[in-house]
Amino acid sequence: MYMNSRDLPITAYNTASRTLEKITLLRPGLVRIYVCGLTPYDSMHVGHARTFVFYDILRRYLEYLGLEVRLVTNFTDIDDKIINKAKQEFNGELINRWYEVPSRYIREFFDAMDKLYVRKAYAYPRVTENINDMLKWTQELVSKGLAYVSPDGSVYFDITKVPKYGEFSGQNIKDLIAGARVEPEPGKRNPLDFALWKSWSEGEPWWNSPWSPGRPGWHLECVVMSSKYLGIPFDIHGGGQDLIFPHHENEIAIARVYYGIDYFARYWIHVGLVTIRGQKMSKSLGNIIPIMDVLKRYDGEVLRLYYAMSQYRKPMDFDPDTLDQVRNSLMGVYAAYDMLTEAIKEAPDTGDRDNELLSRVNSFVDSFEDALNNDINTSGAVAAFMDFTKYVTSTVMYNTQHFSKNALTSALTAFSDLANILGILNRTRLPPSLISLIDTLIRIRAQLRTRKMFDLADEIRNELGKLGIVVSDVGEKTYWYIDRDRLFQ
Repeated sequence: MYMNSRDLPITAYNTASRTLEKITLLRPGLVRIYVCGLTPYDSMHVGHARTFVFYDILRRYLEYLGLEVRLVTNFTDIDDKIINKAKQEFNGELINRWYEVPSRYIREFFDAMDKLYVRKAYAYPRVTENINDMLKWTQELVSKGLAYVSPDGSVYFDITKVPKYGEFSGQNIKDLIAGARVEPEPGKRNPLDFALWKSWSEGEPWWNSPWSPGRPGWHLECVVMSSKYLGIPFDIHGGGQDLIFPHHENEIAIARVYYGIDYFARYWIHVGLVTIRGQKMSKSLGNIIPIMDVLKRYDGEVLRLYYAMSQYRKPMDFDPDTLDQVRNSLMGVYAAYDMLTEAIKEAPDTGDRDNELLSRVNSFVDSFEDALNNDINTSGAVAAFMDFTKYVTSTVMYNTQHFSKNALTSALTAFSDLANILGILNRTRLPPSLISLIDTLIRIRAQLRTRKMFDLADEIRNELGKLGIVVSDVGEKTYWYIDRDRLFQ
């Protein structure tokens, strides 16, 4: 639909301009997105997952519009937090074993992404694989007088050389300096200057540089990797709202003087923070919820639907008690899908109410798309999709004789397309042999009901229910669908 277009129907809130802007691509048909990834020193939590699920929904919608999407997300696989965790675990063996820490949590990240049905990114660059590029950038910034070397061999970026520093995040430099903590970095000229290269401390991993053994600084890493994999400028840069300052402000500062452009990404889209019962997640409060703990109890589709029910820019209070309700809603989605699939098998070739059906389907699709076009309003899209679900289960299923096979197939295709954007309806149906067995039991149950042997008929339904097969009588017809979370448990 938009495969050769620059102008998209989507408006989004751009943190850089603090306004809703219509998205216009820099290259026709190609959307380039960079999402700041994890520092893998601990388990990924429900706040991280919200960001990755949101960007996966955006990516799926862009692909639905016919666009190619190159989404890159990184791993900051060398950092103070990683080193501190490795010190706790390996002590004297730190220099040889520190990388076991990021490796473990990167594996866990990919496991969580699979369980959340998040599609693979275009690239997953790691800091340790791009050290030479970061050294090159640092050398150029030093040679241009935009960064300076401290006595201990660390290299700091000079924020006074940046036009409009603080503009992106709405910070006042004087207020920031007044409130800045005095850090144990005697080589810094300005408390807001930040490290491009951090000199080595005894026992830590290090890389060679012209200034000292050491490692790159956080803010440099993302601007180097994003420009390397996506070019400059690219379309969308994102992450959680907690990254706006200082991380994204400092990325922009580096790129502003390195490339001579105001913003190296055109649109900056940030996802709201997740709280737990109104409180910020923190280790001191003991309220951090690892995403893998939640995924042990709920399928990833439940989490996706739950996240999508909130507007992405607003804070979200994570309430595990509501996940059962979301799971019930998801069961209704599967019921509608299964009902449409079964109805197509018995549908006539012509229908006297096809226009009505197709008109309603189009209205649900339009509402769904309109919501996503308006600041990527996933909550509005979910509402439209649930209206579609209710229409199928409350109206279509009572009037299947009035709809043709082609019209019902069109409805099922649209239903599946919208579900795919939300990232649900991923699970495959049962093997054909098992479907045949269940259909046989349903026919036997129908015969028992005809003979008024209701006790035996109810026993069949109850036993199927224990297996996760839900039987629903609609008028004179019986439909069954799968409670995927209870199936054969």
